[in-house]
Amino acid sequence: MLKRLGLIFGPVILAFALVVAVIELAPMSTNKHNFQDEQRAANALTPTVFKNQTLKQRALTDPKHRFVPFFGSSEWSRMDSLHPSVLAQAYDRSYRPFLLGQRGAQSLTQYFGMQQISQQMQGKQAVYVISPQWFVKQGEDSAAFKYYFSQAQALTWLQSAGDTPTDRYAAKRLLQMNVSSALTGYLKKIAKGEKLSDGDRNMIGLRLDFINHQDALFADFQLGNNYEKKILPKTKILPQPYNEQKLESLADKLAAKRTTNNTFGIDNAFYKQRVAKHVKALAGSQKSFDYTNSPEYGDFELSLQQFAKTKTNVLFVIPPVNEKWAKYTVLDMTMYQDAVAKIRYQLTSQGFTNIADFSQDGGKAHFMQDTIHLGWRGWLAMDKKVNHFLTTPSKTPAYGMNDQFFDESWATAKNVAAFK
Repeated sequence: MLKRLGLIFGPVILAFALVVAVIELAPMSTNKHNFQDEQRAANALTPTVFKNQTLKQRALTDPKHRFVPFFGSSEWSRMDSLHPSVLAQAYDRSYRPFLLGQRGAQSLTQYFGMQQISQQMQGKQAVYVISPQWFVKQGEDSAAFKYYFSQAQALTWLQSAGDTPTDRYAAKRLLQMNVSSALTGYLKKIAKGEKLSDGDRNMIGLRLDFINHQDALFADFQLGNNYEKKILPKTKILPQPYNEQKLESLADKLAAKRTTNNTFGIDNAFYKQRVAKHVKALAGSQKSFDYTNSPEYGDFELSLQQFAKTKTNVLFVIPPVNEKWAKYTVLDMTMYQDAVAKIRYQLTSQGFTNIADFSQDGGKAHFMQDTIHLGWRGWLAMDKKVNHFLTTPSKTPAYGMNDQFFDESWATAKNVAAFK
């Protein structure tokens, strides 16, 4: 009987052992730099690249080419001719954006993604788009979070997690997201302020080592073709050399052609696909929206604590909403600006003083591509701030972190005055 079972399961067990061996023997080095492949990874905008430690570390450690993390969400997928990656390519900037974030990604996603590149962010620069629309009552959607989450992110974080307000909060939020039963025991300990045992840490190290080897083995098969199809072709219509007036004229020309089927200044394709069929029902639909009461404030604090930990000099970009659309949907702009004020206070009171605040610019012509995303002149306005920040020498601000921003009292405060 045993011999029979051996004949049946022996080959399966052997095959599994061989797979494990191949993965464990996969090289972990990030020193094999290929600029074209790094460009492809930097513009891939796939959850696979977002979760892959090897691809991110390889680009961010390239000694000949400077890739800068651009943290954000769905705005990065609007790859028109004035997109940050297109402008950096066309004008051979001294930096290239490494785009991190897609639709649904918010601060909690970014925080755990940062765990895989914390060493590469030490003393470096970054750009972080923080949208007031993230700050809804329920916070980041758990399905969206899981889409960008990998166990490697949490395991990397767990290697150094301890009894701190930041780690306790992060553990509680991961438990709320219900990401993996395999992590639950570790997370509950950290959430309670308990230490992980030596056995816990050994198991975490073994599992992380296996996953990272797996990522390294398959890294180069996951790059996509956004760079070749959506970045390089878009550079051809840009004026050479760089000329601000010509670019603004081009922005107006492009926008005028693409906003002809609606009165909101929204891109034709977006309006046709996402708005036109529901436009009557959407009138007044944002009347009860509230961005001042949200767990996102605590999640945002996680990202800030991480930047402080790695001494990263960050430019924060606050985009506006389309003013015409806001009026049509009856979005409370006083509430909106209260949310912006909370974001700014959370930043400036802790030493994060590099802020490109466009929250008042949603009524400018051709500034927005759709209801909430920058486009055309909006991209150019952002590019001025980003290019100056990344090419002008400056010292990293002295950060003074305040754990009170993890508190419920801050998350629910209607405005800064209510918190004080």
